[in-house]
Amino acid sequence: MTVNDHFKLVASVYDSLRTTDEAPVRRIRELLPDRPVVGLDLGCGTGRYSRLLQSMLADGSLLAASDVSEAMLAELPAAHDGRALMVPLRCTAEQLPVRTGCLDLVMAFNSVHHFDLGRFLAEVARVLRAGGRLFVYTRTPEQNATTIWGRWFPGFTTHEQRLHSEATLRDAVVRTRGLQLVDIQSFSHSRSSTPERLRAQVEGRHYSTFSLYQPDELRQAIAAFLARLPGPEVSWVDEHLLLVAVAATNAPLRIESTTYSASLSTPGRNPDDMA
Repeated sequence: MTVNDHFKLVASVYDSLRTTDEAPVRRIRELLPDRPVVGLDLGCGTGRYSRLLQSMLADGSLLAASDVSEAMLAELPAAHDGRALMVPLRCTAEQLPVRTGCLDLVMAFNSVHHFDLGRFLAEVARVLRAGGRLFVYTRTPEQNATTIWGRWFPGFTTHEQRLHSEATLRDAVVRTRGLQLVDIQSFSHSRSSTPERLRAQVEGRHYSTFSLYQPDELRQAIAAFLARLPGPEVSWVDEHLLLVAVAATNAPLRIESTTYSASLSTPGRNPDDMA
């Protein structure tokens, strides 16, 4: 099954199967200027994180929610809350139909492992205006191994070979002309669920990893997974990284461990059409 086939299959139930993490989106909002901005959510899926950020943006902002999957974008709900406008955009992360230097932010939530990393970063560097920010929220292979799926679901970490290590992400940004890495922050999320809910998520292929299994293999893995669970309610901790980079400016940045120390504001302007 191709990635496009997977997302076409799961689009109508995707929102009901996935968990949305609010903390990193709130952190992104803290790092954005208090004025209207123009942004792009790459690999937005059904727009879960697009909608959440949209609700936090300053009045007059414009956020494009982009994906290669027509089926996923079709699930994007009406997207004007009277404050910030959100529009769908079908495109790849490596070839954006956006003018050079016109965006204040680009974000990619749980999607960067579907991209060609080098080409994606080069394209982000092209479309961000000076001082614009890139936010990548993802899980590393090491973090993936400690999830409930990595610990107890047979073959999960073996099948999932697309995730990037923190070192790989860091080095890729450093090598990208026009981008400067300013922060990598860890987020921990306490989770709890039931065997019934977890089974429904697997059978619904809430992670594309499950579409990498053959049907008989997946059925056997589900049975083994359920047998390994410790009880009628299961608790665990998920970990993710939020990588933050900035489009290069003439002024040097002073980088601190998990905080920005540079002012990245740009002159005010009305958000206009990005294409």
